[in-house]
Amino acid sequence: MGQVKRTLEITLHSIHIPVTGAGLDTTTSHLLTAELVWPRTGTARKSASQSITLRKGSAELAALNWGRRILFKENVEGRFALAVTVTESLDDEELEKILRFWAGAALGIGAEAADDAAGPLGDLAAAPLKYAAKAVAKYPGASLLVEGLAELDAADFPTSGGERLLTVRLAAARTLLRVSRRTVNSRSRVSRKTLLEKGADNGAVTLSVRSL
Repeated sequence: MGQVKRTLEITLHSIHIPVTGAGLDTTTSHLLTAELVWPRTGTARKSASQSITLRKGSAELAALNWGRRILFKENVEGRFALAVTVTESLDDEELEKILRFWAGAALGIGAEAADDAAGPLGDLAAAPLKYAAKAVAKYPGASLLVEGLAELDAADFPTSGGERLLTVRLAAARTLLRVSRRTVNSRSRVSRKTLLEKGADNGAVTLSVRSL
């Protein structure tokens, strides 16, 4: 019996990141990037990015215009994976620059990522997160806040016309610290408090998946 095939439309539904590391800022802007890993034979990866605004770490995205929610409209077959990364808080100028940068970076690292993803399953699973981090690291002023990876199968999704929600758990991509400064006896003292260790749970992103 052959592998199950589906044509999927994947859009943003909601996101919650309890610890953003943004201090007192209640409204923050971020770049969310999603990658399909080996969605079908001959295609190693497909990526898409959208800017998102969080209020107190959360956003309900289902009511946004379709063009602001859409990530993919792709054919998938058999086993594949979906990776999600979100950058730390960015100001408007940084966000605009990194969106332009990301488009070029995705082309620049595509061949290398495809080669790496062709290895064992462990390497395949790590590849999208590894290369998303690599691309963001090339842009000064931005780093990843959270990352998540879901292993999927085309059979997980309904036949044409059906729709379901898919939740991808997110984990801290780095140790998050709160840095505070105070003056004691005319000397500046810096204290650091760990908010979240790298790899600790830090929310989830929910996607709407519709079979076309």
